[in-house]
Parts: sequence; structure tokens; C-alpha cells
Amino acid sequence: MRHLSRTGILFILFISGLCGFLLSLFWREEEITHPIETIQTFHYPATFVKQLQGDPQAGEKIFKEFCTACHAAQPKIDIKAPRIGDPLFANIKHRDEINRLLILTINGVNAMPARGGCFECSDSQLREAIQYIVRESQK
Repeated sequence: MRHLSRTGILFILFISGLCGFLLSLFWREEEITHPIETIQTFHYPATFVKQLQGDPQAGEKIFKEFCTACHAAQPKIDIKAPRIGDPLFANIKHRDEINRLLILTINGVNAMPARGGCFECSDSQLREAIQYIVRESQK
């Protein structure tokens, strides 16, 4: 068996690396040509809130985007915040009580940040979200 010279070994390593590089390009191109099944989305609150102007379901959409983490029936963050179905929401009957909740939401209370974390929401959009919570709690 013949021994390879240093140049021969370098040539084999070069060809091996080149083949690996070309195969990686082929496999990468194959990956790219497959349809993308999931698309990464990013959170742009200002754009989201602006799109809700005049939307009859704005309150529900704001609730689902900003409030569910703490106020859903099964919240992701359990900080003992009142949830949909809670008597606090279910027993609201008067506009004054909704106005009181709106003031608490605007100013923040306990662990809830000001404006419920929706700094881009207008007062009327926050009111719509509160009204949605109240309606859902009374079902």
C-alpha cells in the first residue's frame, strides 16, 4: 500500500470539504423550496390597536391580546386578578361601575400596569374591552 504525500492528503481534505460544502448548498436550497408552514409573527401593539378602529369586535380582540394572561377563565399568569365569570364582573349593572373599572384600568391597580398594559389603546377601546369582560361574565 502506498503512502500519500502531504500534498495528496491536503488534496483529499480539500475535495472532501468542497463536496460537503456543495451538499450543504443543495440541502439548504431544498429546505428553502418547501412551503413555510409557520410564520414568525411579531407584536406591534400600535399597528394592532390602529386596525381595531371601528371594529365591532375590538373589545374582544383587545381582551384576547392584552388581558387574557391575567383575566381569562384559566389565566396564564395567576396573580389572583378577577377573571371572566368572577362576581366582580358578573354583577356590574350600571355605567358608573364600568366607569370605575375604566379608571382602575387607566391608572393600574395592584399588579396590573396602567392601561392594562395596552398603552396604545384609547380610553374608549379600554372601555370596549371592559364591556366585553362584563358581557362574557354575565353569560
